[in-house]
Amino acid sequence: MNAPRTRILTILVGIAILALVSQSVFGAAAEIKKSVTVMEDGRFLIKLKVTSSGSAIYGLKLIDPEAAIVNVYAPAGWCIVTDGEDLLARTSTKPLKAGKTVEFVIHSSTDKIDYTWSVHGDLKQLGNVEKL
Repeated sequence: MNAPRTRILTILVGIAILALVSQSVFGAAAEIKKSVTVMEDGRFLIKLKVTSSGSAIYGLKLIDPEAAIVNVYAPAGWCIVTDGEDLLARTSTKPLKAGKTVEFVIHSSTDKIDYTWSVHGDLKQLGNVEKL
């Protein structure tokens, strides 16, 4: 009678450990915190603080369904371009290492931040596409 209980308990403990490990492996590749400030000209200053959760981040892609991005500013070592709807930021020399944060500045004609975003490693996308 004790052998089946011990076996079931061992299996349940194994499943619990597997669940904890899989959450850390499949969790988000980055975290983005946002702040919005109204500027004097009526536009909005959006600051996005991107923090890497694991792998080195070499790129950031944002999609703005409002197509309201007016101007963008990249941190040192990063290049950033936009057409108003898509924003692409990339670096080859200063990847964002695990636990580190970098800030991107966006000027927008609206304060609606409904961006879809993804982060990229040196060759492929990290994690899933997320909604901001």
